[in-house]
Amino acid sequence: MNLRYLSYLLFIFLMITGVNAYAAETLEPVAKKGQVIVIYRGPCPSGKTKAAMRKIEKIISYERKNSPVSYSSSPGNWEDGQVGAVDLHASQSAMEKAFAWQESDKKWSKMYDDVAKICGTTVEEFHVHMLTAN
Repeated sequence: MNLRYLSYLLFIFLMITGVNAYAAETLEPVAKKGQVIVIYRGPCPSGKTKAAMRKIEKIISYERKNSPVSYSSSPGNWEDGQVGAVDLHASQSAMEKAFAWQESDKKWSKMYDDVAKICGTTVEEFHVHMLTAN
């Protein structure tokens, strides 16, 4: 082996370990203390999940444009076939304001109902779970 080859190997090794160390150091918590994670989950037959996810994506787009309270939301599918979304709210108070807006906004409510109808169920069958970060 020549010196050039060893230099390349050393360079690659240092790059890989340096990148991994950087990734470990920059990994942030999912939520900061006091933020609230809300999980929406509902049953949906496998043949209907794509249509339901498209509607959930439209709801999220509508929220971003119209909600008086800013929060982030990501749609998703669970391993058991259920559909839904995960929201991150700045605080309990912000979450309550967002819920009040959702409840009073007829278009948002209809869109949520439409997701349930696509899945052949009702919004009452969707489960909503909240976690406050410590």
